[in-house]
Amino acid sequence: MTRLMKRPGRREVRRDLLLWALLCLPAFLAPAVPPWWEPATGLVSLLVAVAGVIALGFAVLVSRQAPLAAMLLVLALGSWSVADGLATAQLWRLDGMTKLGPLNGLTLGIVVFSYLAGRRAADPRPAKLAFTAILGTGTALALVSSCGPRPDVTTTELWIPALSGVLLSSLLPWLIGRLAGQRAGQHARERRLVAAQAQLRERNRIAQDMHDSLGHDLALIALRAAALEMAPDLVERHRQAAGELREAAAETTERLRRVIGVLREDDRAPLTSPEESVAEIVDRARESGLRVELRGQESLRDRTACRVVQESLTNATKHAPGSAVTVEVLQAAAGITVTVTNQAAQTPTGRSRGGGLGLIGLRERVRLAGGTFESGPSGGGFRVVARFPCEDGAT
Repeated sequence: MTRLMKRPGRREVRRDLLLWALLCLPAFLAPAVPPWWEPATGLVSLLVAVAGVIALGFAVLVSRQAPLAAMLLVLALGSWSVADGLATAQLWRLDGMTKLGPLNGLTLGIVVFSYLAGRRAADPRPAKLAFTAILGTGTALALVSSCGPRPDVTTTELWIPALSGVLLSSLLPWLIGRLAGQRAGQHARERRLVAAQAQLRERNRIAQDMHDSLGHDLALIALRAAALEMAPDLVERHRQAAGELREAAAETTERLRRVIGVLREDDRAPLTSPEESVAEIVDRARESGLRVELRGQESLRDRTACRVVQESLTNATKHAPGSAVTVEVLQAAAGITVTVTNQAAQTPTGRSRGGGLGLIGLRERVRLAGGTFESGPSGGGFRVVARFPCEDGAT
């Protein structure tokens, strides 16, 4: 299946332009002139510099969709200039000193695009084949030119410096980028797994709330059926029907309890009581020492609203201790809006270990209720806004 190309956003475009500008500076100041054009005249150096700048621009343009092609383009242009190197060494059977790791105006571009190719490529096999072909062909040519009683001068002055440049400036950064990409992918998978667990935990809480509500309603039905069954003026067949209704309600309650028991987690968190109001949750938070101001519909009894208020207050207590918190609950025909704002931003340590899982759960809870959820910094503090339809029976 062909994967659709994602169009880069403005931030990515700005980063690419900055990268191109940084790479163009050494490419223009130190053109990568091949040895067969030495000594290079001013016009040759200018043409090589312009060609390098254009090549870098094209490489930056395609580096997100085709990172391997961008790397090979810059590598092909920058590997032939071997006038300067990182070090020199006397190699066996070769006359004179051999330059290792050539340096020129495109060396930085080779390093950068090799790293990006390793970081961005989903499949490493094409890059492995490319490196194998380049190093294998270069090694074979170097061995052929070094055979005989006196090795060819191109071995010392071209092939060995070029191969060492591929190893140091391209293969090594590609390996580092590949390792960094693998670690980033692993962290992304871990974040998705943690988010999925938080959503599942919130679904379990919702299931428990449903059990409490439906169990309560079924218990009332069974109670009324039992009262009807005991009525003295009821005919026998109606009495029997009332008894069957009472038994069916009891059996349904038991089956519901077993189903919810399967979904529950062993370490489930305490739940908001269906009969608890927003004001009662805020009062309990005040008793524990939290400075809370409540505005709007204080006596509202809505499970989702109570859950948002409870988790937001818990979040403020954990991540911004001592800060004042404002809770605003508004109820209208369109639905309920809950806004919880604390005056101090969350501390970094508050999000280092599982930070944000409660907010992920709230987002899932509000989404399942048919609403929208927003959270983030606001005016030096932190704000949570949840909008959702009213529950049946919410007061």
